[in-house]
Amino acid sequence: MKKLVELVAANPDLPVVAMVNGEVCWDDNCYWMASFSSASIELVGLIGEHWYDDKDSFTEVYYDKYAEELCEKFNYEPRCCVASVERGEHTQEQFEANCLAEAELEKYLDEMAHKYMKRCIVVYVDEPDLSEWEEA
Repeated sequence: MKKLVELVAANPDLPVVAMVNGEVCWDDNCYWMASFSSASIELVGLIGEHWYDDKDSFTEVYYDKYAEELCEKFNYEPRCCVASVERGEHTQEQFEANCLAEAELEKYLDEMAHKYMKRCIVVYVDEPDLSEWEEA
């Protein structure tokens, strides 16, 4: 908790969000008991209904969601690789052009992460340590 207070004091303009372990909210009570696990400043982004707290996961999911449009936009062929050249499915020139397209696509994905991910103070919430409690 001390770390959270320090982060908020040092970064008062950042939003504070909770990343709650799915095991915490497993029944249909109105409230759930949980405990703070840790707090840190991270990039957080939303795709569909899912939140991502690291850039690599965000860009991977973003690519998967929009793969068809992105491949067309950047003229990128995901199946073009060294092995496909060796099998004669693609030429060396196609492979080299595809490598350039892939680099442009990766640059674009980084730009999308920068655009849609936001710096936040993230508080991780996990299941409480029930050994400290006596059941009635």
